[in-house]
Amino acid sequence: MQRYDVTIVGGGSAGLTLALLLAPLGLKVALLEKGPMPQPAAPQFARVSALNPASMRVLSTVGAWSGIAKSAQPYTAMRVWEADSFANIDFSDAAGQPLGWICDNEQIRQQLYLQIQQQANIECLFDCDISKLEQTEREVLVQTASGQLLLSQLLVGADGVNSFVRQQQQLALTHWDYDQQAIVAIINTQLPHQQVARQVFLASGPLALLPLPGQQQCSIVWSAENAVATELMALSDTEFNQALTAASQSVLGCLSLNSARQRFGLKMRYASQWLRGRVLLVADAAHSIHPLAGQGMNLGLMDVAALAQILAAQQQAGKPLAEHRALRHYERWRKAEAQTLIAAMEAFKRGFSNDQHALKLVRGLGMSVLNKLPGVKQQIIAAALGNSGDLPDIARP
Repeated sequence: MQRYDVTIVGGGSAGLTLALLLAPLGLKVALLEKGPMPQPAAPQFARVSALNPASMRVLSTVGAWSGIAKSAQPYTAMRVWEADSFANIDFSDAAGQPLGWICDNEQIRQQLYLQIQQQANIECLFDCDISKLEQTEREVLVQTASGQLLLSQLLVGADGVNSFVRQQQQLALTHWDYDQQAIVAIINTQLPHQQVARQVFLASGPLALLPLPGQQQCSIVWSAENAVATELMALSDTEFNQALTAASQSVLGCLSLNSARQRFGLKMRYASQWLRGRVLLVADAAHSIHPLAGQGMNLGLMDVAALAQILAAQQQAGKPLAEHRALRHYERWRKAEAQTLIAAMEAFKRGFSNDQHALKLVRGLGMSVLNKLPGVKQQIIAAALGNSGDLPDIARP
């Protein structure tokens, strides 16, 4: 039987970042991941995230950002418009600084794992399934499928949208289906993207064109109603290229596939309870949102930064790590931030999915006004940069 201070279930970006944030505290950490360990490989950009400066600051704190930045594509402006109205708005930072970076998800994991390998007090168990998870008033017991027994003061579920930890602890989940699927792929563009992230709202859902390294490649996230997504996936590559170019209104000229298309169902998930005893949830295990604003990974990284801050304060005060008051503080803090973002994304999605002519006119007028109000635009830019809201200390500008 092995004893740890904290057991983290899930070796994605959130779990790996949390382990690295806890390591300087001198805590003994076990990280369990059912999949294989990250392997060095060139970035493929099959799945990407738009990381904002707040997330960059967190990843810089754990030493991983410099490696991530080598393959990331910064974007210095965002353009959002509606396909069949005059609604449009453009964002950029007055100082010309990046609004964010398009990063390869697996590269993020690789760079985090490189840092973890330098920490003697973090033990990683990959290809590891859990057969038993039990807790008492004093500790949490995990038994792996191979028979290993691990005891810890606290267990953190960072194991994604289909979280075993959440299900095993019977933490209630609120969810609804967006009735959309996201089609993702890498594309070539006829015109240079000029480091601009673009999103067009179509009648069937939003299409994002996210700049990649090299001026004429983008990652697309085309969220469409289920029936439309099925039709798009059934098209030949040539037909899809034509549909994609038309949907983007040729803003980057003719577009063509540079990779196979993949699609994923879109659901909102929100755990109404994130804490049970000495077990709590972070990141996608606690919440998942529509990808239209690309904020999913940013939200998860803020969760783990907040939790690490609270655990550091507990340790410095000589108090137990898993003290209920401290864990409830984390739950209240991060639930409030997640609820705010979920509500905003839902309002945005619903607002643009209504096809009534009167509402299109209102949207067009509203976005035109916003585009000319620097004070309001700066507030929106601050939110996009991750510089607003109740941020953990290490994420603050």
